[in-house]
Amino acid sequence: MDNWLQKRVSLTPNRMALSYHTQSWNFAELQKEVQLVSQHLVGLDVQKLKRVAILGNNTPQLYFTILALQQLGIEIVFINKNLAVPEIEYQLEDADVKLLIYADEFSAKLAGFNNSFSLSELMNSKIKSADKFIQAEFNLNDITSIMYTSGTTGKPKGVMQSYRNHWSSAIGADLNLPVTAKDVWICAVPLFHISGFSIMMRSLIYGMGIRLYEHFDAKLINQDLVAGNGTIISVVPYMLKKLLEVKNSDYNDNFSYMLLGGGAIDVPTLETCRSANINVIQSYGMTETASQVVALNFADAIRKTGSVGKPLFPVSLKIKNATESNQIGEVMLQADNITPGYLNHHKSITQDGWFATGDLGYLDDDSFLYLKSRLSELIISGGENIYPKEIEDELIKLPEIAEAAVVGKSDSTWGSIPVAFLVTDSNVDFQSITDYLTTKLAKYKIPKQFILLDELPKTHNGKIKRSNLQNKL
Repeated sequence: MDNWLQKRVSLTPNRMALSYHTQSWNFAELQKEVQLVSQHLVGLDVQKLKRVAILGNNTPQLYFTILALQQLGIEIVFINKNLAVPEIEYQLEDADVKLLIYADEFSAKLAGFNNSFSLSELMNSKIKSADKFIQAEFNLNDITSIMYTSGTTGKPKGVMQSYRNHWSSAIGADLNLPVTAKDVWICAVPLFHISGFSIMMRSLIYGMGIRLYEHFDAKLINQDLVAGNGTIISVVPYMLKKLLEVKNSDYNDNFSYMLLGGGAIDVPTLETCRSANINVIQSYGMTETASQVVALNFADAIRKTGSVGKPLFPVSLKIKNATESNQIGEVMLQADNITPGYLNHHKSITQDGWFATGDLGYLDDDSFLYLKSRLSELIISGGENIYPKEIEDELIKLPEIAEAAVVGKSDSTWGSIPVAFLVTDSNVDFQSITDYLTTKLAKYKIPKQFILLDELPKTHNGKIKRSNLQNKL
């Protein structure tokens, strides 16, 4: 397949590709910036490396550098900027990375790293012609990006993502909700996550513009949506709620939708969005699937509350060992956007051609997917299956509970019992909480112990570290 950036420039050179604050680049101008970075990279003989790690905030220079590495056919290892130094060292060693490029503001943090340099050092280095090293074509089976999983249950694993993965992800999403040339996708999610990088790839494939934010700023993004500087935005529940808090005017008529990932949203928030004419498309995906594989259209959002939707057109989905609807089992997927595997792990990730997600869920009578929990989080008590998410969803409905996490505790009688960790700013009455839950859940699901914490331990991706909680029992 033709090089995506070159193909896009040949098709729509004057169409807006990227904007950042008051700066803007069309695709032809973007290509020139990327070519310049490529020349600096070649001046340092970076093109001889198999893969390069990159770390930084959402900035144009990072954006250009990511694309330059891709143009040179170098695998990009995305490093989460929030990682501690030992965590970064582990990922660099595991990926056998010989070079780390980082944004200048991380210079102090990374001062002790060998074989690394800042973006400013890169751009002050000598240049050489990069023409003969630019990839004229992208082999769809080649790896272009590697992102490490958050490691909630052990050491992080490098998820390899091919050009085919990103291409299939973009096409599947577009078949569900077509993106037009007039659309501008606000990107305030990190480029080092699949949520951000997938927007970059879709920009090249769709020919749409991106409005880049260094970090999430609800007030500034609200101003952009009101002014018509963006028509689509990727959000997680926290971001959506913050945008609703600061919203003081209707969004521009060209606003299309918010793509929501990172968890389900509650009915009151959906109803607020509906009354404000804000379309919210809930979705389900992961690093291993190069972004979304399931989506719930806004028209079904309230009728199918709790569902993440239906699989996108190119995606096949089934529930392992389920023989009828509403049976809970592991979610299994087949699609071209599923990773070819984990770096340095030779075991196949598929079972008879199906990818086991590790998520438990079920399909209702209308084939909408509902997620219950991670398979590793399942609590079996007295032979009964308990899904932590079901209990957590009820707990956070209580106004005094800010966050909740439920884990299993070994028990000589029942095998395991549920224990709830709560974050609250209020004085709470555990008996009142128990009484409330008794009206909503079966008795065996009621937590046998409540523990208060100032905050829940989380990964840098915001996922709860349940293993840390179990160590507190």
